[in-house]
Order: sequence, then C-alpha cells, then structure tokens
Amino acid sequence: MIRNASLFLAMRYLKPKQSFLSIITFLSILGPILGVAVLIVVISVMAGFNRDIREKILGMQAHIQLKHALEIPIENYENILDKLNSMSITCTPVVEGPVLIQTRKQILAKFIKGILPHTEENVSDLYKSVSEGKYEISEDEVLIGKDLALQCNLRIGDKILIHSPDKLNKMIEINDDGAIQQKETQEIYTPEELTIAGFFSMGMYQYDSSILILHIEKAGELFGLDWNSATSIHIRTDEPFNLPPIIDRIEKEMMFSHLIPITWQQSNQRLFGALRVEKNLMFFLLIFIMIVAAFGITATLITIVIQKTREIGVLKAIGASPIDVLMIFIIQGGVVGFTGTTLGTALGLVIIENRNFIAGILAKITGTEIFPKDLYHLSQIPALVQPSDLLAIVISSFFICITGALIPALYAAKLTPVNALKNEM
Repeated sequence: MIRNASLFLAMRYLKPKQSFLSIITFLSILGPILGVAVLIVVISVMAGFNRDIREKILGMQAHIQLKHALEIPIENYENILDKLNSMSITCTPVVEGPVLIQTRKQILAKFIKGILPHTEENVSDLYKSVSEGKYEISEDEVLIGKDLALQCNLRIGDKILIHSPDKLNKMIEINDDGAIQQKETQEIYTPEELTIAGFFSMGMYQYDSSILILHIEKAGELFGLDWNSATSIHIRTDEPFNLPPIIDRIEKEMMFSHLIPITWQQSNQRLFGALRVEKNLMFFLLIFIMIVAAFGITATLITIVIQKTREIGVLKAIGASPIDVLMIFIIQGGVVGFTGTTLGTALGLVIIENRNFIAGILAKITGTEIFPKDLYHLSQIPALVQPSDLLAIVISSFFICITGALIPALYAAKLTPVNALKNEM
C-alpha cells in the first residue's frame, strides 16, 4: 500500500498549496523546456548547414577524381575517356592549378579549372549556376564567380590577364642553394588576355571568389601541358554515397593501373571533419544548459524535502521503506524531466518550422539582418531535424533531470523517523 502511494505523493508534492513552491516547481520545469529547445534548434541548424554544404560540393565537384600516381599530367586522356564511357561511367577531363590574375589595379592569386563544356555538364552543375552570360566558352573566354566579379568590379566583356606559371618558370628559377637566377631566353613574356563571358554562382564563397573556368586547351597551354593532356579525370555517379563498387571496377582495369581514384569525401575530409567536430562541440557545450536546469530541479526537490521532513518521518514510522521514499522524489524528477523535455521538444520543432519568420521579426526589432544572405549565400536559414539527434537530445535531457533528482531523493531516503520528527520540532 505504501508503495502504491509513492506516485500519489509525488504528484501531490508537485502541486503544493504554497504559492512560493508552485513558482519554484514551474521554474524547474521551465529550465528543461528552454534547454531542450535551444539544443534542438542549434543542432538542427548545424545539420542543415552540413547538408547544404555537402549538396553544393556534390554539385561543383566530381564524385571521383582520377589522378596520376606520380602526380604528373595524364597524357592521351581521350583513350581513358573512351574506356570509361565503354564501362558506362560518365567522365570528363580537367586541367586545374593556381595562377595569378591581373585586373585593372589588382594582382590576385586564384585557381583555374580548364573544362570541356559539352562533357563538363554531365559531371557537375556548373552550367546550371551560370547566372549571367553564356556557359559555352571558347579558348579566349573565361567564366568567373559572382563574388570575384564584385570584388574586382568586373563586368561581362571586360578583359583580364592571366599569368602563365609555365612561362614564369622559364624566365626565373631557384637553384638548389636557394639563389634566384633569371634565365636567358629569346622569348618575350606576355600574359594571356581573356574576355569574361559570364558569371556563375555556386552559393559557396570559396568557389565563387577563387575559381576561374577556362577552356581545357587554354588551361593546358597556361601550364605548359602537351595537347590531349589533363591533370585529372572527373567522374560522376548515380550513387555518390556508394562509390567502392565503381572504384573496384576502375582498379581492376590494367589501363588505369597508373591512376589513383580520389573520392569527394577524401577531397573534403578536413571540411566535413571540422563540421562534425563543431556540431559535437556545440552539443557538448549546450548540454550544460540542461545541467543548469538539473540544478534547478535539485534545488526544488531539496526545498520540498525540507518542507516535508515531518511527513517523511511519519511515512517511515508507519512502515515506508527507504526505497518507497526514494521513489517519491525520483518520480517527481522524472515527471518534471518528462514534462520539460516534451514541451521543450515541441517548442524547438515549432521554432525550427518558423525559423525564417522569427528571424525576420528579430531583424525588424533590432534593425540588423539576422542571417545575411551575402555572407552565407543561402536564401534562408537551413535546418535538418535528424531522428538520431532528436533521440540523443531527449534521452540526455531526461537522464540529466533524473540525475538532478537523485541527490535530494537519497537525502530523504536516509532520514530516520526519529531524526525527521526531531528536525521538524
């Protein structure tokens, strides 16, 4: 009978007649609500960023890159393309590398990507990202990112100069002892002059401000490559998250024995690793909000234990065991944790669903844009509610709330009838 009364007494203690204790109980529930809501919002937004960045990378980069094992250019790439096409593998040759570009008053270090326009569109979404101008470029034309155009105040039809690394190497060399020596040559060095044919916007500042798209023949000429040579072969698949079967097929072909396949996950390992660490770190830091909320539950239950010391003594005197008393306060902590976690989850999901509307209201109130589109290159705040993240937040929050109730529960369970009644007197 005493054991059946534990739940009744726990619920009764959560609704005390004193208004002061009622306020404390309300605040103890409010802590988990806010903690869980903040956790869900932050972790979901970070998961959304991770998803959007991954989609943009998959749109810009090839799923697999084939590079020479000796890190030298791949010669006669047409034979390799024919073999890959016969294996029903979509591919295109690419010439990539760093260059110096010169505009009206600036000289900048950038990265060029030489493509075959008619095959590149089968491997990347570059053609979809051209916002102004044309995608089909000739050998004397170039595509640049929207951010680079804004940075250098460039328009379609403007000229830019690209300094060839191969020609610079022919003019100056660094000896083994570190001395710089100018080579004697009869050639007159002139940079390549290209016309801006269009602007692209991939939605990532790293691409839109640093990469220039050239025709593969012009890019090969800038790096001094032989005709029909490429720095890598780019491959696109229907299953970017299941690449081992295709890699196995490629590695079994003797024709590709000198090539090394590099997946998009390997190319962006540091980026995704940083995002994963940042997400885990944010979860670890924000879980302290729940720990603070657990202290609120502890304080509330300690107050109740002190207020109910005489009743605890009476319960012990009529036969209640320490477990019975312990369960009264554990149930209280569980009810508070369950209520706070449930309401916090609902609040977090509502905020996520209306995040852009809320950001708009905050922007009007503060006069500051909460989510600058020019900075993040996204039209709205991203969010992705993953069931695994949600489950981890709910379980962690409920466990912390139960742990917060354990200290006052153990204190109440250890009270003896004599001491409890003596303390009350």
